[in-house]
Amino acid sequence: MKNLGVIGPMGGGKGSAAKYLAKKYHYNIISMGNIVRMLARKEGVKPTRLNLEKIQRKYRQRYGDDFVIRKTIEKARASSKPVILDGVRAIIDAKTAKKELGVKLILVDADPEIRFQRLKRRRRADFPRTLEEFNKVESSENRTFHMHKTFSYADFKANNSDGVKSLHKQLDLIMKKLK
Repeated sequence: MKNLGVIGPMGGGKGSAAKYLAKKYHYNIISMGNIVRMLARKEGVKPTRLNLEKIQRKYRQRYGDDFVIRKTIEKARASSKPVILDGVRAIIDAKTAKKELGVKLILVDADPEIRFQRLKRRRRADFPRTLEEFNKVESSENRTFHMHKTFSYADFKANNSDGVKSLHKQLDLIMKKLK
């Protein structure tokens, strides 16, 4: 089985897609966000979305743009199963994952209003309260990580605007193409 990576905007369904694929097709999930959260805990920083963005920027500046993906690759190489990298964000992450692990990237996306409503239901303290604030946060992340350019590295796309059943069907079709 090929190693996979799941990319997409916040609230697009990356985590749901990774969990479904891991369970059905026997993958290990490696969350790049968890690596950054671990760094935040190590520094005693509350893991808010903004703080995690700052931590990631700090470590990329200090140790190189590929710092987070290198840590991810270490974990992937230690896995006894194929892996799904959850949360590939930056161009360097996508390029390195493809080159080092042969990762096939799946872009999981949904309409912005749907993504906003999903994230709103999670009721996180640091989450934007309005669609306008949500769009500002997303713009900031795009400026920091150039995520729209990262999305161009996707090998497959799944639209998650129509719900989980539709997403699962699309993911199953992608897996058939990979066999």
